Amino acid sequence: MADSRSLSLGCTLIACIALVLLHALMARLWLARNPSASPQKATALLALVLNVPLAIGVMAWSITLGIPLGELLLAWIYAALAFNSVAYSYFHFFNLSETGRRIRMLLQLLEGEHIGINDAGLTTYNGQAMVNQRLARLLQMGQVSSASGGRYRISGRFLLRAARLVRSIGRLTTGRADASPGRGL
Repeated sequence: MADSRSLSLGCTLIACIALVLLHALMARLWLARNPSASPQKATALLALVLNVPLAIGVMAWSITLGIPLGELLLAWIYAALAFNSVAYSYFHFFNLSETGRRIRMLLQLLEGEHIGINDAGLTTYNGQAMVNQRLARLLQMGQVSSASGGRYRISGRFLLRAARLVRSIGRLTTGRADASPGRGL
């Protein structure tokens, strides 16, 4: 059992180091040359793709150490859970500043508020460039689409579901009906 523990820990540690190093490399080389690419999607995809070498590493190492199949399965489950937990945390640490603003904008659109470059965004975010950047990112990710008169409409559901979840958690933890991101959370 000690061998399967060291196997799981070793493979997980290698995968976590690879995630940080490959993300840094990806951000400097690929994303710098492809400004229209979503850094969030690229980071999430990298984390998902790294599960393949993690699984191969656990299997190869277990064969080398002669670990029984039952322990191999437990080692792989542990390694997958540990790595994906770290990858999930890393993704949110990397994405923390922009996500909160996008969630708030999606919730404002859902509630029928007008968000535009020249009105509510400027007073809320203290700068036209910030609002333009967030709206551009939401457009790029397919979460909103342009409508007539400089308005935006929700067109994707992925981040909207995340926004609703964050709002529900905020309501649950604060006990207030209006616990939207950016409103005293």
